[in-house]
Amino acid sequence: MEPLEILKNEHGLIRQFLENLEEALKKLEIEQRPPREFFDQAIRFVKMFPEGYHHHKEELVMFVQVAQKHAGEFDGEIEALRHQHELARNYISELGLALNGYEEGAQVQTDKVIENTAAYVALMRNHIHKEDHKFFPMVGEALTPEEMDALMVEFDKASEKAGPYAFEEAHKIVVDMGSTLVHM
Repeated sequence: MEPLEILKNEHGLIRQFLENLEEALKKLEIEQRPPREFFDQAIRFVKMFPEGYHHHKEELVMFVQVAQKHAGEFDGEIEALRHQHELARNYISELGLALNGYEEGAQVQTDKVIENTAAYVALMRNHIHKEDHKFFPMVGEALTPEEMDALMVEFDKASEKAGPYAFEEAHKIVVDMGSTLVHM
C-alpha cells in the first residue's frame, strides 16, 4: 500500500470515531447522557491513534519531507494543517477537563463536553476532507516514486514503534464506543 493510501485508510477509522461522537451529541440533545466512560474512551482513542500514530506520520515524517524538498511551496498548507492538529488537541484537552463535572451532572461542564465535542467533530471532518482531496493529491504530484518509497520506509518505522496491533486496538476502541451508545 502506498503512504498516502495508508493515511486515507487511517482517516476512515477516524471518520468512524467521529460518527460515534456525532451520535453521542444527538443523544445529549435529547437528554440521554452517554456514560463518562464513553468520553474517556474517546480521549484514549485520540491520544493513541490520531495523535500518537496518524498525526505523527503526517507531522514528523510527511510534512518534514515535503517542506524540505519544496522549500516554501507547501509551507502555508502545512502550517494550516498543523494548526488544525493543535486546535484538535485543545478541544480534546478541554473535553477531558470537563468530564468530572459532566459525570456529576453539572450543566456548565456538560455544555463544555458538548461544545468541545462538536467543535472537534466539525474541525476534523473539514481537516480530513482537506487532506484527502487537496493536500494528499498535491503531495502525490510533488514527490517522486523514490521519495514515496522513502516516505513508506519512515511510515513502516512509525508502525513498528506503535506496535503491530495499533490499528486493531484503535479499531476496537471505536467499536466499543459504538456499542456503548447502542446499549444505552
